[in-house]
Amino acid sequence: MFDTTSTKDEKITVLADHHIANRRLYRERIWQPARAMHEEVGSYAAWRRVLVEIEDYDGRLYFPDQRPFRHPEILEMFSDIGNRWMGLFLEAAPCGSAPRRYASPITYNRVRVIELYCRLNNPCSGRGLEAPV
Repeated sequence: MFDTTSTKDEKITVLADHHIANRRLYRERIWQPARAMHEEVGSYAAWRRVLVEIEDYDGRLYFPDQRPFRHPEILEMFSDIGNRWMGLFLEAAPCGSAPRRYASPITYNRVRVIELYCRLNNPCSGRGLEAPV
């Protein structure tokens, strides 16, 4: 399902903690693309199924400082079958153009996986395999 121009062994950069903590970057590079992708994914529960595809990239995922990104199994990270957490993640503030809540460090790996899925599945984003530095 990932339609990228990467080769099999090409490294893929994931977001560093400071990227996720940056509210503007979080809103523009993580939350808005995930909300846009939600219509295609279909439901909160369906996010669990599509995010499992990230495991196909294990061994190629690196932080910007070149440390490998190792994550728990996706179904362990998103253990609730209905994936209610995703509903909370996608919820908008009353203004409608910003997230109702931002990630805490305990959820950073979930957010990394969501951002990576959206980036790799939206070739029109122009971001490809590289995360911001």
